[in-house]
Amino acid sequence: MYFSIIFLLTLIIPFLIIPGYIKKGTVSPYRVVLISVLIITASATVVFMAAYFAGIDIYQQLYEIAEMISSEAARNPMIIEGLNAAGVSEEARTEMFMQIYEAGIMSLPASIMFTGAVVSYIAYIILSRIAGRKHQVIRMPKFREFTFGHGAAMAMMLMYIISWLMLESEMAVGELMYVNINMLFDLVFSLQGIAVVMMFFHFKKAPQAVAVVVCIFMWMTSIGKMFLVLMGMADLIIGLRVKMGSNAER
Repeated sequence: MYFSIIFLLTLIIPFLIIPGYIKKGTVSPYRVVLISVLIITASATVVFMAAYFAGIDIYQQLYEIAEMISSEAARNPMIIEGLNAAGVSEEARTEMFMQIYEAGIMSLPASIMFTGAVVSYIAYIILSRIAGRKHQVIRMPKFREFTFGHGAAMAMMLMYIISWLMLESEMAVGELMYVNINMLFDLVFSLQGIAVVMMFFHFKKAPQAVAVVVCIFMWMTSIGKMFLVLMGMADLIIGLRVKMGSNAER
């Protein structure tokens, strides 16, 4: 029930919050998306707190479900054959599946924020187009112009360092916080890196479809994603896209 509430809030909140900002026309689209994500995150936190005060441990329930699914999967002949794990004990297979599910459960807060960002981004595009039929509105800029800004990036780096210190100090919530901050850290800078790649192809006058395919390929490979993160960090520190623009004008 509680996850259904969070899911509905994630879908509904952007369509309730964003129209007001579009009508005002004084806030940048990406900042509006960020505000929507923060409200979704705060709402999800309230739901988690309500469950806690109701005596329901959502994480414990998720772990119990994961244990049941892992146990069933470890005994499934089709899965065993597909993974070529016939030589591995059932206990080891169960443990393997549990590690996968645990990683997903621990990254739940970051996953909620990511889903909220995607829904908010799409909602802004849809709502701005609808509102644009009646009056002038601020449209969502091309993704190649996207940036988190120095303030947000520095805050993310600080949060990453704090979460790492908490992990090293073996605090109770250290690992949970580190997993989520690490996921958001990669997401923030890889998105910034994707904007750099798309701007590069734009200056080279390459088809946008080519840039999209290259970005998807890089996102789906570990080396490519690491490269995107590094480019995103470099763009915020030394302004890669500004330098690209300067070189293109020469």
